[in-house]
Amino acid sequence: MPNPSTLLRVFVLLAIPAVHAFAQTPTPPGQPITGPGGSVYPYSSVTTYGPYYSSLDRAPYSEFMIYQPNGATLPGSFPVVMFLHGYFLTIEGYPAGDSPNNYIYWLQHLVKKGYTVVYPYYDYTLEPAEFTASILRSWEAALVLLKYGTDGLIPPTVDKFGMQTLFAGHSMGAVESFAVAQQLTVTPVLGVPLPRAIAAFTPGIGYNGTLSTNFSNISPTISVVLVDADEDTMDIPTALAIWSSIENVIPTDKRDFLEVITDSHGSPAQLGDHWFPDTNGVGDDDSGVDDRDYNVTWKLSVGLFNCTIYAEQCSYGLGHGSQEQINMGDWSDGTPVTPLSLQQ
Repeated sequence: MPNPSTLLRVFVLLAIPAVHAFAQTPTPPGQPITGPGGSVYPYSSVTTYGPYYSSLDRAPYSEFMIYQPNGATLPGSFPVVMFLHGYFLTIEGYPAGDSPNNYIYWLQHLVKKGYTVVYPYYDYTLEPAEFTASILRSWEAALVLLKYGTDGLIPPTVDKFGMQTLFAGHSMGAVESFAVAQQLTVTPVLGVPLPRAIAAFTPGIGYNGTLSTNFSNISPTISVVLVDADEDTMDIPTALAIWSSIENVIPTDKRDFLEVITDSHGSPAQLGDHWFPDTNGVGDDDSGVDDRDYNVTWKLSVGLFNCTIYAEQCSYGLGHGSQEQINMGDWSDGTPVTPLSLQQ
């Protein structure tokens, strides 16, 4: 008969792996160090300017903010990103629904990577059909302030093609990124250039069925990264319609369509939902910033912009399914997070 102490040791040894496995629920990867989504920043902080208004009556929908890099040594100019928020009014109400706080860490990431960011509050009290004109008014006003260095603002970078501008958007803002770019293509505005690139994430028009998703008149000079998510079933048709309208206009080498795939291997789960691009947790079930920011919105937007402006990090931003583009890092137990899926 086995010695009781021997049996006890066997029991303890068998129990240890089970306890260890229970205690070590995998966690998502942290922010990478390098790459367009990484934690290495050329600028240490962000300077906030505003609010400014494009309307003399200071209507809420005419308000906009400007964010610029700050650091020991600053260049004489920066490329300018217009960032368009989602239509949060029905969820949080104004001003919380339009607040930059919904995306503040993404905005700061863009700025510390070397971009001026203009953030219009474009929708409050307006009907969706009025959003594009509202955005254009604020965008034009912001570019004037930047051009003339108002309040110490650093001007936009200008090259042989003109002013370097780019668009990023989430949800309704993603749709409006295309709408504004198409409007500028069809009806140019003096002093307001076409964007060089559009980074659009989980585009959605909700129940505003009258809004067009046909952007077949957009300029073929614009590079595009469009991203949807597998659990965002209400808005996947919007993304598909946008892609269908531009795929015969934008050259193949200047566009990518990717999908975020839900991965519940660890906690918090990395959900392919509509709300993951915001960074304050609204509509999402986590604390806000996680792997979907580092390796989706942050990586793809900065990667696309760096590729377009500097011809750098193209394998991350416009990689056509490259490993750098679709990689989502590893869970803490070494299991790869389900990569992005390149859509055809």
